[in-house]
Amino acid sequence: MADWRKVAKAFALGDGHISQKEVQVLRDEFFADEHISQRELDFLYEVKEEAKSAVQTLDELIADCEKARKD
Repeated sequence: MADWRKVAKAFALGDGHISQKEVQVLRDEFFADEHISQRELDFLYEVKEEAKSAVQTLDELIADCEKARKD
């Protein structure tokens, strides 16, 4: 069975840059069940750290996920 984290990271970090489209896909998937797990939030931290560059909306997604974890 594929490890979803490795697969998702490979797609998101394929060119080293996190684009607006990639952030939107992550947002759609992470908020689909209206619950953000700590594992999902940790994944976003890892992706941001490993990316060579990213759009500002990645930071916004991370902030929204942090807020959702606190609510």
